[in-house]
Amino acid sequence: MKIWKSLLILFITLLLAGGSFWIYKSYFSTRSINSLEVISQDAVFVFETYQGANQWNSLVNDPVWEILKNFPAFERLSDQLITLDSLNGGSGEIAKSLNGQQATVSLHSTGIETFELLFTINLKPSTTTDFIEEIKSRIPSGARFQTRKYSDQDVLEYYDAENNRLWSISLLGDLAVISSSSFLVEEAIRFYVNEDQLSFYSLVKSIPYNSDAEGRLLLEGKGLSSLLKGVGSLRESPTISALEIMPGVVSLDLVLEENQMVFKGPLVYEEEVNFTPSIQANQAAIEEVISNRTLALTQLNLESIYESQKITNRAFTARATFSGEIQRKLLDKGFLDTFTGELYLLDLENAGGADQNLALLARTRDAALAIQQLKDFQESESEEGSDFYAGHEILYFSEEEFPAHLFSGKFPGFGQTFITSENEVLIFTNSQQAMKLMLDDISAGSTWGKSSRAPEAKKDLSPTAGFSRIYLTENIWNTWTKKANPSWSSFLQKYAEAFQSFPWVSFKINQLQDRTEATLSFPYDGDSKPTIETTDAISLQPSNRISFDQPLIYGPKSIVNYQDNTEDLLVQDENNILHLINSAGQEVYSEQLTGPIVSDAFQIDYYKNEKLQLLVATADKIYGIDRLGQSLPGYPFGANGEKITHLNLVDYSNTKDYRFFVSTESGNLYLIDKTGEKLEGWNPNRIGAKTIAAPAHYRVPGKGDYMVALTENGTLQLFNRRGESQAGSSVKLGDSFNSGLISWRDPESRSTQLVGITKNGEVIHANFNGEISYRNQLIKDDRDSEFLLVPDQKQNDFVFVSRQYNEVSVLDRSEKTLFSTRVSDENLIYQYFDFGSDRQLVAITDLNQGFCYLYDLSGNLQTTMPLESSGAIQITYQSSLGQYLIRTKSGTTLTEFQLAD
Repeated sequence: MKIWKSLLILFITLLLAGGSFWIYKSYFSTRSINSLEVISQDAVFVFETYQGANQWNSLVNDPVWEILKNFPAFERLSDQLITLDSLNGGSGEIAKSLNGQQATVSLHSTGIETFELLFTINLKPSTTTDFIEEIKSRIPSGARFQTRKYSDQDVLEYYDAENNRLWSISLLGDLAVISSSSFLVEEAIRFYVNEDQLSFYSLVKSIPYNSDAEGRLLLEGKGLSSLLKGVGSLRESPTISALEIMPGVVSLDLVLEENQMVFKGPLVYEEEVNFTPSIQANQAAIEEVISNRTLALTQLNLESIYESQKITNRAFTARATFSGEIQRKLLDKGFLDTFTGELYLLDLENAGGADQNLALLARTRDAALAIQQLKDFQESESEEGSDFYAGHEILYFSEEEFPAHLFSGKFPGFGQTFITSENEVLIFTNSQQAMKLMLDDISAGSTWGKSSRAPEAKKDLSPTAGFSRIYLTENIWNTWTKKANPSWSSFLQKYAEAFQSFPWVSFKINQLQDRTEATLSFPYDGDSKPTIETTDAISLQPSNRISFDQPLIYGPKSIVNYQDNTEDLLVQDENNILHLINSAGQEVYSEQLTGPIVSDAFQIDYYKNEKLQLLVATADKIYGIDRLGQSLPGYPFGANGEKITHLNLVDYSNTKDYRFFVSTESGNLYLIDKTGEKLEGWNPNRIGAKTIAAPAHYRVPGKGDYMVALTENGTLQLFNRRGESQAGSSVKLGDSFNSGLISWRDPESRSTQLVGITKNGEVIHANFNGEISYRNQLIKDDRDSEFLLVPDQKQNDFVFVSRQYNEVSVLDRSEKTLFSTRVSDENLIYQYFDFGSDRQLVAITDLNQGFCYLYDLSGNLQTTMPLESSGAIQITYQSSLGQYLIRTKSGTTLTEFQLAD
């Protein structure tokens, strides 16, 4: 009995102990977590440090900072750290939090072409709550925090005074996770909640952190492939595929040396490869055949060719029959036996129209035997024969990826293969042009081994390295800009000087006694202080072209696709067919209209259900069209059979009780509800002259609603919503106008003015009592001078344009000249785009020549060549991508360009 009592007591004790431990873990204990456990393996890079403040101070005080600070990423990182520090008390409070604590900065893909940073900070349990409370107490006036839940974890969203979400913050145990991307914070939470997910920590947990270093850079193939996908024009390529499944990761300690930024540390590579270099290597023989037109170089320098064969490209899919033939007729006959372990792949300049010229150099102890074996194989496979150039016999193989089949999937990109030898080196090229280029340079002595013009980077080609990859930055720059997608191409062009301050970049692998070590080097000129010429013109390449059967006469106009919040484009062809194109370049619908569109493109929520429909007008009809291309009930309808000249959309109080404000060729104004009913007082309201622009509704603070129209003869008409003339209506502002009025609130007087400019160049400000408060005559040099007011795309601001002879001047609202430019014709369209900050653009389209010239407000051309355009262009600024989206029409083609901010 006593035994049973003892067992019962023991059982209760264990139960209480276990329950107590569960309660403690659930409610009182803060889970300790390594920062790397919440970071995805897809991260482009991870920088980990336990001395974050010291590392940052070392970086910004080193000469390399003169280069790095020019890049937006480093500038933004600096600004973000300053902002975080100010929110956490300032005076280096963030730095104090970082000292001795694990912190990481990682870069992640957040879209097709976008990347964002994720910050993590391991905090002491006692300071975790204080950290957030301190931030909450120090936010600027007007800013706010909003709390939400994700997977039962609190997420703080920080909004600035303009209600822009800037930060997402979450505390995961003793780990603070911070990012401007809420997606990355949510991803970190998923890793925290689901501990069995494969995080970055699982890749590097076998590599201990070097306590003597101030920080380490972590890189692996999957992350680098995501970078190439985002930056390159192709989402899929042999390089990307190989990186995605590359079985290696490096942990590189940052070392700031004189005139060189170096990352050095261990490499973990799953394949059993010995990177010990060949003791029989003859690098001099190789350098004698490396062309000076090399853009990038990959070196394999292992003990034997069979050691290099252990490095396989798992992404390469060999053709079984061809592999079998190579195995039976070449490899089994000892083809590789005379090869050393030295293989060099050269990326060469483009020549002869080839998209990419590659050359593979393989050193062999018996080049003549290797060539004979290749000739025997060629004769057994085909009747292609040989060619001769510059005293060399050149073998030709039409089978795709011959080198990749020969060397375990390495060196893809050979759609065809040309082979010859130079002394003890076999030369494989992927085009005839590349072979001729190589042989011409060898003949001329224009090689790394013979030329005094060989790049300085050759000193990083070391016989002590088992593997090297060298990029000659300036040489390869044009290739990178061409292979990048349009948005990144313009970015690379804009920051070319900063990038090229690093004349080359090298990555090496060395086999040491106890480890495999990798080194990533960025040499630079210590006196280099690049400047970013933001006014430099950029060569734009179209990101999309869409062709139509007939020439385009209207558009492009952008409207919102309510389904996914992307942009659709509207164009109309000369057969008066309206086309709606989605963001993927696909036609959503086409609709036959009665004539050319005479209005802007508007969107209405006809059914008040958050689904948007299109509203446009031709001279005799107003059209309401839904997303499926179907007409709304009762549409289209006209304006008493009159010719419509202008249409505007009015929604007095944002209630979706729309009014359509219409002016006609007969000099009448109509106000029509969304069902087509003409409203009392506006059926019609006769003003006796055509309007110069669309009549408009303005709500004036302290005065109420005004319906405003300016006629071609310069008369200002003011009405209330019922169509009754207001005091001061029918006032003569000037003889005539080329452009309409804009409602502008003067920040000094705080009064709302109607601003315009007459054909003769007289600037006029009038208030809503019809009183002219300001007149000023601009300089007029000849009777054919042209003057216009050009509003921005949202009618919030404006510039004046003055054309005198063959010169156009753009003036700001105070009539100060911003810039002048020469023009050759009179048939010009002027547009002004204002996207905030310093992002203002002026477009001048020459209709006679069919070209559009894009300027900033200093008069600097933004593109090296004008854009083809037969009408007004359309520009959208994508803030998340930091780029402009530019659409033009020319003939039957709609073209899209991307220009980096």
